[in-house]
Amino acid sequence: MKKLQSIVLSTILSSTLLQANNLEKVIVTAKTKQNVETTAGSITVITQEQIKQMHVSSVQDILVQTVGVSLATNSSSISGRETISIRGTQSKHTLILVDGKRISGTDAQIGHSDFQYNWVPIKSIAKIEIIRGPMSSIYGSKAIGGVINIITKKSNENFHGGISLLGANSSDNGGNEKDISLNLGGKISEKLKLSIAAENKEIKASYKKSDNTKILREGKKIKNILLDLDYKIDNTQNISASYLRGKEIRSNTVTSGQTGITTYYDEYYDIDKINYSLAYKKNFSDVTMDIKYYVNESDSHTDQYNYTHELKDSVLNTEFAIDIFDNQFIIAGLEYRTEAYDKIYDTSSSGDFSDEISYKSAYVQDEIEVNDALVLTLGARYDKHERFGAELSPKANIVYSINENHKLKASYGHGFNAPTVTQNSSDYLVAHGYQKYYKGNDNLKAENSDTIEIGYEFYFNDLSFKSAAFHTKIKDLISSTVISTSPQISQYTNIDKSTMSGIELEYSQKNIFQNLDVSIAYDYLRTKNKDTNKELIRKPKQNVDMNLSYALPYGIHSNMRLNYTGSQLDTSSDPLGGYTTYSLQFSKNFTKSFSGKVGVDNLSNKILSDESDYNIKGRLLYVGLDYSF
Repeated sequence: MKKLQSIVLSTILSSTLLQANNLEKVIVTAKTKQNVETTAGSITVITQEQIKQMHVSSVQDILVQTVGVSLATNSSSISGRETISIRGTQSKHTLILVDGKRISGTDAQIGHSDFQYNWVPIKSIAKIEIIRGPMSSIYGSKAIGGVINIITKKSNENFHGGISLLGANSSDNGGNEKDISLNLGGKISEKLKLSIAAENKEIKASYKKSDNTKILREGKKIKNILLDLDYKIDNTQNISASYLRGKEIRSNTVTSGQTGITTYYDEYYDIDKINYSLAYKKNFSDVTMDIKYYVNESDSHTDQYNYTHELKDSVLNTEFAIDIFDNQFIIAGLEYRTEAYDKIYDTSSSGDFSDEISYKSAYVQDEIEVNDALVLTLGARYDKHERFGAELSPKANIVYSINENHKLKASYGHGFNAPTVTQNSSDYLVAHGYQKYYKGNDNLKAENSDTIEIGYEFYFNDLSFKSAAFHTKIKDLISSTVISTSPQISQYTNIDKSTMSGIELEYSQKNIFQNLDVSIAYDYLRTKNKDTNKELIRKPKQNVDMNLSYALPYGIHSNMRLNYTGSQLDTSSDPLGGYTTYSLQFSKNFTKSFSGKVGVDNLSNKILSDESDYNIKGRLLYVGLDYSF
């Protein structure tokens, strides 16, 4: 385990690393034939071995330990809800994929929500690929800040499985956790492989110790199950199918602004998620054809307002990987996508809303090995949106290898984010507080960005150093302006502009001292709202993540992590000071199949100001057991 951890800290493995003897370093999400050193852009891979060495209750917990990624909130913080920000962009500007298939984001449709992060069982994750920077040239809308691709475990030839148990005790008033998860898979016939993973997780709500009516972090009950099937027709073609079903219940307390009455909702939000897909893959010598159809459905019902948000995305994608020409690798694809939203009240049709929009897209990427030292990647995607029109998203990347150790990288990319169904419909009108409403707009344009980036990377044996500097300019951001005062009606419009600039540094080395591995990540960020000339809210100026891994006697593996989050604006005027948290974990393989771990997060029990509407988890002690075969 120690050897594998050190390797993954300095290299990025391909999706076919799911077999232990395959050590290719291809980035699936970037759709490249190059390895990590010669792939342009800023890319991080988090492996299942790294995930095992941390305590995580959500995908957010994993992602924030990555350079350039920080916790954020959607509009404002409600009971500890957290979203992900890549390089200072909004959460709606990050596209989340599961095995290359986009997940419906709730953050732009449902106020204050963070419902898009708990789609898959944590134990089913083989690795997570994170590409920082625009990827609209391949993936279209939402990929302004970057792309997160959660790649799940697939079955190999041998029958295998496992079960994990975890319990955690919090120093907060509440906040205890428990989790049981399992996976099973293997070859069940000569041509058919199956894998299944499931989890049942509960996180208790945590309350302010001086006021039990105020929830700091809402409670969650999460159940997920994932089923994958793969049928090999012959040596050139196969069919695969997947089914993902999730159930999540959020508990909360709400105080009415008009009456001052506090109400506890055991099912404040009841969230049902379904993702199903069917894919066909065919190899024609130097050309591979991949056809897939998939559907995402997310139904979020709230007891407080007695209505349901129903989101549904349907995608048909056909892609060709062309390896016919010398020194060129071409990806070309066509895609048709529909995005539907329905708002349905429980007892009355008054206020119900339903609409659907469609996209037609085509994209191409050409990876050219100009010579032994220079790789040039050119790409573009054309998206035809049913409402706002068309968007062309080009990109150009260059990687120059000074020698096998030193690499220079530069890139330009255009990104865009289309208006949601609700934002882009003048028929949409929703109440937001007493005598306040938000109204859609048929004439909205897409938010769009331009990013330039340069980088230098150094690789030598077990040491790696990566650096990148970037500048992003986003315009036509969707905000709102008041169009009526009695009652107050605000309509979505394209008015805001913002910029994000920063640097990212990563260093990792195996055996820097005997049995000690180290990795350090640092990022510095400057943001500005060009309309107000102020920095953006909840965007830390600096982040530091340091991880030390040390092999102790008796086969005990220790892992210590330090995370520093720099100062940031908590509201438009009040700052939130920088803070540091520490985590410590000890793990041991008792047998080849049985292992255990014990650890503590937020060791110093750091608590942010009680005056802030945002806080972090208190000290959390946990114990976990894992059995696999």
